Amino acid sequence: MAEQFESRPGDEWYALVSVPRPGSASLGKAVMLAASIAIALIALNFYAPGSPTLLERAFASAILASLALPVWLWMSGADPTIPFMPFLTLVFAYYFALPVFLLRKFATALFKPPVPEYYITLALGYSLVGLYCMFAGYYGPAKWLFSPILPRFNLQWRDLRAVKPFALILGFGGLFASHVVEFLPESLAQIGVFAADLSMVGICMLVALHLAGKLDWLTAAFLWGFLIPVRIAIGLGTGSAASGLIVGIAVAMMFASVRRSIPWKMMALGTVALFILRPAEAPYRMAIWGGRLSDASMIEKAQVFGNIVYRITVGGAVPPQVLIDIASLRLAQFTVFGEVIADTPAMVPFWEGESFYPILFKPIPRFIMPDKPEEVSGSWFGHRYGIITPENIKTSINLPQIVELYGNFGLIGVIVGMFIFGLIYRLLLEMYVHPGMGLGALVGGVYVSSKLIDIGSATSLTFGVIPWSMVLIGLIHLIVQLAEIDARSLDLRAPATARARTT
Repeated sequence: MAEQFESRPGDEWYALVSVPRPGSASLGKAVMLAASIAIALIALNFYAPGSPTLLERAFASAILASLALPVWLWMSGADPTIPFMPFLTLVFAYYFALPVFLLRKFATALFKPPVPEYYITLALGYSLVGLYCMFAGYYGPAKWLFSPILPRFNLQWRDLRAVKPFALILGFGGLFASHVVEFLPESLAQIGVFAADLSMVGICMLVALHLAGKLDWLTAAFLWGFLIPVRIAIGLGTGSAASGLIVGIAVAMMFASVRRSIPWKMMALGTVALFILRPAEAPYRMAIWGGRLSDASMIEKAQVFGNIVYRITVGGAVPPQVLIDIASLRLAQFTVFGEVIADTPAMVPFWEGESFYPILFKPIPRFIMPDKPEEVSGSWFGHRYGIITPENIKTSINLPQIVELYGNFGLIGVIVGMFIFGLIYRLLLEMYVHPGMGLGALVGGVYVSSKLIDIGSATSLTFGVIPWSMVLIGLIHLIVQLAEIDARSLDLRAPATARARTT
């Protein structure tokens, strides 16, 4: 029984997540946070090679400065949950504010003409309004209307003899499951994606155990030295930097949740990696998506990706300023927002909910409903607004959720929709983070939150996977419970065996 968790009447995992660290809400911490953001904003405004207007600077600076609000509310304990909103706000700022100070011209693509200044200003202003409407839904009193009827997930995992081996099986087995996805028929492709997600769930379990001091050094070395790097590499090997970075976000969120501290150094390193990996995506995709490496092994693809990264950084094939330009162009969503505002409804009618239609069928597996509507928002959106040329049928453009809200219903859609999104985020977290939650609920909350972070994709793509993500965590909980029951039965049989031997 030495490897069982300590069991107390209160939930130690909820205490870790909800109780702020001593001194984290002090005046000194507040001054340091405000000073750090002020220095960053001053530096960015001085740099700004695109010479944004005063209003553009003001709106973009306000979005970046807004990061202080969720960070402070979480650090002080006023937001007693996992740090989802600080991470989400940071991603929002990357898409709709940071590139304003890094881009030389505000265009949707490299060889496209700049979006007119007026619409860029509107896009930034609407983005700021949408951000605070999301805050109102997340932090406001509306959640108390639904809180009494919410189901609460009590996912207590206490026996390390059952949890640790199962986490290792998930983490390691999920790596192999990711290779099976491409061989599955289309009707089973979604099942394959969730099978590949098992590695992320296992990694989250092991990271939580390690940070709580419940993991031996050998397993911890395997986790940080093999599992996490390989899972990130597999994600990058798909040709999407986001597929690799999402693992880093989940790990950082788990670190912040258990240690009750935002890992700023880890996030700064992730930002640097983002500005290197984004420019490397284009040549790598050309090689693996129908190119000469389309049938190459994962190891060969990893070598090619590593060579590309080496050439554009250490090799000096691409100047640092060009790396910043390319990465910023790929990050910038405010330019796409400006394009949509300019053309809607002047040239393109409001969509009136058309893009939300596929979400109704997302919970239904394709093997049950083979003819369910396809998710093609990235294709029709790009063609409808001329961001993709008509003859280009392979490229797709991400449809950010705030842009989707405007395209469907205009500014009122942004205001109401972002408020509803914020409320949904909070209610989902309330289901996982509460007294009595247990390790399983912490892992589930971080895993589901890592899916919701993808605000740069269409609503049906992001929210459509949430029900099945919750089912996946539920199934994992059942298996862990069975393993713990089996471990307890061994404990009960052991004394009886010992007595039989003595007689």
